[in-house]
Amino acid sequence: MPATNNRPFRFFYSGKNDGDTNMAMDEAVMMGLVENHSSPVLRIYRWNPPTISIGYFQNAADIDFEKAEKDGIGIVRRLTGGRAVLHNEELTYSILFSGEDFKPFSKKEIFLFIARCLVDSLNLIGISSKIVEKTKGDVRSPNCFASPAQYEIESIKEGKLIGSAQVIKNGVVLQHGAIPLTGSYTRITKYLKTGSTSFKPVSSLSSTAGSEIRDEELLESLKKGFGSHLILSEGNLNEYEKLKTKELASNKYSKKKWTYRK
Repeated sequence: MPATNNRPFRFFYSGKNDGDTNMAMDEAVMMGLVENHSSPVLRIYRWNPPTISIGYFQNAADIDFEKAEKDGIGIVRRLTGGRAVLHNEELTYSILFSGEDFKPFSKKEIFLFIARCLVDSLNLIGISSKIVEKTKGDVRSPNCFASPAQYEIESIKEGKLIGSAQVIKNGVVLQHGAIPLTGSYTRITKYLKTGSTSFKPVSSLSSTAGSEIRDEELLESLKKGFGSHLILSEGNLNEYEKLKTKELASNKYSKKKWTYRK
């Protein structure tokens, strides 16, 4: 198990926000950690309206923007890599910290550590899951949930349960992931222009559990699951982060220059 120091992680649920605001919050905390204005964060959140997030390196041409706009689906580009996800009936986690909080500070060790926290969290609500050892499925698909990647989470039987993405920049890690409560994420196929749109199989927390998993239930399990590995304290964004969130949402994430950067 990688060692972490005793600096607490702020834990909070930020509710429903649009894609620009959600991604701006992540970058605001990242900037704060770089500039020593912030402490580590574990944030849980939702999306309103339902939003497609596309990976940092993903081609915008993968997405049918006209169909999405017609149906009221938001689109935002993430700082992290990976492929497109339709965020709707889910909780999303976002965790940020720096090298002083985690040793050894490497992509592999961080992915594995967070994966263990997620497996423990799901176990608390009666869902048995495992860490994917090797990427499999259609890796060319623009759709994140078309196949599980290494260190992501899948059910014991079969099916991807949590899709995660990571970036390390200026000594700070940002990792976030989608945790679908239902199979609503499969509707992304309507908005994809290229590649395979199949799901083999369709999986979610509720389908795996055989009963409805509520937001509150999952939120509490994430708090306890991560809390067994990290020191968590109730928190929120600080004033610096709130200001940066507004600036980034308005001046970066809402702009076509960012969305269509590739």
